[in-house]
Amino acid sequence: MSWLAYAAVAIVGFASWGVVSKVALDHTGWPQASLLVGLVTVAVSVVALALSDASWSTKGATVGAAAGLAAALGFVFFYLALDAGPASQVVPVVGVYPVLAAVLAVVFLSEGMSPVQVAGAGLAVTGVLLVGLGS
Repeated sequence: MSWLAYAAVAIVGFASWGVVSKVALDHTGWPQASLLVGLVTVAVSVVALALSDASWSTKGATVGAAAGLAAALGFVFFYLALDAGPASQVVPVVGVYPVLAAVLAVVFLSEGMSPVQVAGAGLAVTGVLLVGLGS
């Protein structure tokens, strides 16, 4: 499968996660909802690891743990925001994160962005802010 197909499935998963998370908060607190997301993520990852031929390295484990910490902090603050506001606003505003990821990739990974990509990022931020903050 191409990266674009994987990305399309990820979009569906993230969009569903945002809406289902808001419903979950109607029935439990944000710490429980965040913990359950983490536990299910671990379970799915264990199965994926068991089915793969991946190997461990110290650097991979260290950077992976740092990524996990970043994701965990993101989850906590996502649920706090979702608990305090409507999903129709919170989810799109949080959805600005890929633009920040692109900027960080340019700065820290020496990846480039074409002028069209920069314009697209600007439009994406504008669109997300209009959707999320427009009401």
